[in-house]
Amino acid sequence: SDARQDLPVSMVFTDTMFSELIEEMNSAGMKSPQKIRSYWQDDFSKRQAIADFLKDKAIGAKRLSSMPDRITNTINLADVTVCA
Repeated sequence: SDARQDLPVSMVFTDTMFSELIEEMNSAGMKSPQKIRSYWQDDFSKRQAIADFLKDKAIGAKRLSSMPDRITNTINLADVTVCA
């Protein structure tokens, strides 16, 4: 990916969205929301979305996320450009 176009994860998945996710997890009875919040605040939110998150082999191995290329080889952006 072109590093100039790679955004921090926190711009794609905002803190507000994360807070809503934590609320849903709490409602579902899931445990350790503080540990998850620490991962978000200290690590994942600070990563570059493509280079440091989607391409992270450890995240892919755990199936937390897999490269979009498994389904398609392009990502169409909101401004109609294509990120290949």
